[in-house]
Amino acid sequence: MKVLGKRCFWITVAATVCACKMNAQTVAIDGEFRPRAEYRDGFGAPLPENNDPGIFAFQRTRLGANFSSAILKTQFTIQDTRSFGKTSPNSEIATLGVYEAWAEMLLMPGLSVKVGRQAISYDDNRLLSASNWSNTGNSHDLALFKYNVNDFQGHLGFAYNNASAISSETVYSTSKYRYLGFLWLSKGLAKGLTLTAIGVDQGVQPTSDATKYGTKINMNHGYTYGGNLKYSNESCPFSALGTTYFQGGKNQTGDDMSGYMAAVKLSYKISPVFAASLGTDYLSGDDNKTDGKQKNFSKLYGANHSFNGSMEYWSTPLNEGLLDYYGSVNAKINKKTSIEGTFHAFSTGKDMTNKGASIGKSLGSELDICFNYKMNEWTNFQAGWSTYFANDNTRIAKGMTADAKTRFPQWGYVMLTVSPSYLKSIFTDK
Repeated sequence: MKVLGKRCFWITVAATVCACKMNAQTVAIDGEFRPRAEYRDGFGAPLPENNDPGIFAFQRTRLGANFSSAILKTQFTIQDTRSFGKTSPNSEIATLGVYEAWAEMLLMPGLSVKVGRQAISYDDNRLLSASNWSNTGNSHDLALFKYNVNDFQGHLGFAYNNASAISSETVYSTSKYRYLGFLWLSKGLAKGLTLTAIGVDQGVQPTSDATKYGTKINMNHGYTYGGNLKYSNESCPFSALGTTYFQGGKNQTGDDMSGYMAAVKLSYKISPVFAASLGTDYLSGDDNKTDGKQKNFSKLYGANHSFNGSMEYWSTPLNEGLLDYYGSVNAKINKKTSIEGTFHAFSTGKDMTNKGASIGKSLGSELDICFNYKMNEWTNFQAGWSTYFANDNTRIAKGMTADAKTRFPQWGYVMLTVSPSYLKSIFTDK
């Protein structure tokens, strides 16, 4: 029986390889031009009233080439990001960089390996994300093993960074981590119901390495683990997502990590035009910085802009933790136009104190409005406006006095995304 099983396996592999030779091969070249202008009048923190708001524009430009067949896929993307006026047109300073450069090879049916610089995104992008809103985006140099059979997926990734080719160990500080390993699993439980689990091991060199450890390897490992339960079915107007993550190990300074977070989001499609969502996020805080423990939750390499308000007041959880209750309404006006409004009510997990006195938990609230218009197949226009309703606690949390005179916080932007396809050719082996 064992011999027969081995023969069946190799017959399957041979049949797959033979079939691959008859499949089409696709070559595509595309680009992206994404200029965005922003008006920041209290973005990230209230702006003192004697300051003028900031107005600026920047652009992300990408050019990508892709090859795809049944047994091999490759992607190469170069990227230039800059603020308007930062670099003179006559400057000789190089600005181009490689955003993606990877090859994915089929090892056997259902199993492939993807090696090189690549953007990775999982679940709702809270831990690992391509961070598309960012002008630079986010990518990693790693090897990624991918297994996909029926309704089960498994991804195993490894990264190990150095500043250059070395013959003996040196202290590494170019990236946020020296080593990264993660395992992501996804399993369909029922129609529309999916359970995912992830574990991330991040190795960083201690801040004392340069003087204490010299040229010997020493890394502190922080562990993040948890999962998501998602329900989404096109035949049902209701969808839901539940998320929980925990953290352990040690951070870069050697403190023990014990942070956690939990989130729930419920959505309902009221009609073909309107949809509504309600949700809450809780991120643990650290109200004792001297006990050798990091209790606040670290979001690793997730998408900051996608959570806890577009004005990014609380991208880093406060010492008292963060609780965000939010609700949103999305209106799809037609096939090309939509508008979404989201209201956030923020508070801390524990009472805040000021000069030894308790001042409660409220951190104010925020309103975000986003307008989208798809002009054509290649062009999308987006505009947004947000305002923050700050209170005394907001100003105290941002290092100001409760009665500090500040401008009315607001932020707005307009963004044009043009994604032309320069070439797409399909070739078939004879």
